[in-house]
Amino acid sequence: MRHRPLLALAAVTVLLLSGCAPEPEPTETSTPSASASPTPTSDPIVAPTPAFDVSCTDVAAEMTAATGEPAGEVAEVLGVWSAPSWYPGPAQHMFQRAGGIACSSGTSERNWEVSVAPGATALIEGAESRGGYAGEEARCEVGGYCFFQVVEGEVLVSGAVVDPALGPDDAPAIKEGLRRIGAAAAASLREVVVPESAIAGVECSRFLTDVEFGEQLGTEVHVIDGFGGWSIPAEVYQTVNGSRICYYASGDDEYSAQGYLMLTTLPGGAWAFEQIEGEKPVEVAGADAALTGVDEQGRTVLDVRVGTDWLRLITFQGSGISDLAPLASTIVENFGVGRPGGQ
Repeated sequence: MRHRPLLALAAVTVLLLSGCAPEPEPTETSTPSASASPTPTSDPIVAPTPAFDVSCTDVAAEMTAATGEPAGEVAEVLGVWSAPSWYPGPAQHMFQRAGGIACSSGTSERNWEVSVAPGATALIEGAESRGGYAGEEARCEVGGYCFFQVVEGEVLVSGAVVDPALGPDDAPAIKEGLRRIGAAAAASLREVVVPESAIAGVECSRFLTDVEFGEQLGTEVHVIDGFGGWSIPAEVYQTVNGSRICYYASGDDEYSAQGYLMLTTLPGGAWAFEQIEGEKPVEVAGADAALTGVDEQGRTVLDVRVGTDWLRLITFQGSGISDLAPLASTIVENFGVGRPGGQ
């Protein structure tokens, strides 16, 4: 069964490529010139420090009090049970790079996910400008699907719960727990400096153009990199982090085109790359490290670390791509030469 490349959307984090909302204007980021080469570095690999004194332990305590014991271990990443297809990998760590936290626990039948992010005003304004934020909410629908957005000062707390045992009457208790989390984070809030990265904010053509990919693949290739409706996670991923989703396909309609390659990134994400488990080391020219495996959606992936950055290549059934390493080498090499389209 072929996975629909960009449209497996979570109920609370909707992001469409080529939707009806306006595309974002280019955002200035405090990053080096896009022509800088992400050369190997001897800098220590250190995980980001949250902007507040709240952890997933605190979140788990509130969620347990409101919804019962978790159905699985608590992970310090976004969940992938019903997430968009670009979540597995770099995007699961997007909130940490932005000075926040993300916590999740459970199974596909019963789970919860909470993110806590600083800079609430900027996040909300950015998402609102693209139709991706509709104000605070706290609701549990019949069937046990619950959705939350809570703002405390400059802290935004987002939550989602799936539990058939929950109903509309359970929403207030969960909301109050999330509000306490937000208040504690706001009371201990510190300034966040998002680390610089050679790949932050660059355009897809800096990684790989449709022409050069088409030459390697022997067919016409289209790159889809425009965003439509934006959620809070998409705002964090694209604007705050400068991460990218680059989707290379047989046509410019992601609904019907054959997917060849999707590239997702986590600038400064070497710390998260080092946490990858269950993948096999491979050689990629120019990279500091590379691992290959299969993601939660059954797709072949190649994870590459270049300096302090993490890039993930994903291919799809029917793409005709049997080895992602040559493409990864091309992408790494492209940052070592001057190329247009990256600013």
